[in-house]
Amino acid sequence: MFDRLNRALQQHLDPNRPLPQPRQPTLESLLPGDVVSFWDAGDNLVQAVLECREELNGRQTGWRWNLLDEGRVLEVSPEGNTLYDRTVVLHQSTAEFETLTADPEQGGVLKAFEARVRQGTAARNPTLFEFDSGVYRVVSTGIFDARPVGQLAFPTVEVWRDVNPSNPGDNVYFELEPTQDTPGEASAREVLGIWTSHIALLFGRALKAGDIQTIYPRAEPTNQDR
Repeated sequence: MFDRLNRALQQHLDPNRPLPQPRQPTLESLLPGDVVSFWDAGDNLVQAVLECREELNGRQTGWRWNLLDEGRVLEVSPEGNTLYDRTVVLHQSTAEFETLTADPEQGGVLKAFEARVRQGTAARNPTLFEFDSGVYRVVSTGIFDARPVGQLAFPTVEVWRDVNPSNPGDNVYFELEPTQDTPGEASAREVLGIWTSHIALLFGRALKAGDIQTIYPRAEPTNQDR
């Protein structure tokens, strides 16, 4: 109420002075502190935002990973938006981590996929990864550069906190695709892997146009708060 009275007084004293317009966030401009309201998944607070980019063959691609509370991650990219609502961390000491990262002759999945891409055989000879009673096909790998938005520090969440801001080669992502539908898990059609120190496997679904109801902006500090 006091903010409204203050704005009204300023407008009365200087009617030609434009009133500051409240920020209207979009998916592409989320900041820590914003709240995203999903149609069937409740409200989530944006805790951290990473603006990412990848350069491949002279072409640069950009996207954002928004880390929400309750362990969710909202990916916003030109290809579409994805909500990951489950994350599993594979530590370096686990067999699953070694299966993904080892050399091809030792059964390493990611390096085997990259070798088949170079040979032009990745589509005809798919690279598979077995995890949690499911079989997934590797569809892409890459490295990314990232910087935090709306705050100076990187997220403190495991794996995300170890993103290297100066060497994109240390930041690896990969995408997996289920080879078959699992009853009751239709929401986990999208699988993303983030490899920094350990590996985070994110399971989620692509968002449709009506899946996001409202975006509430964070409370901005007033002159009295500064």
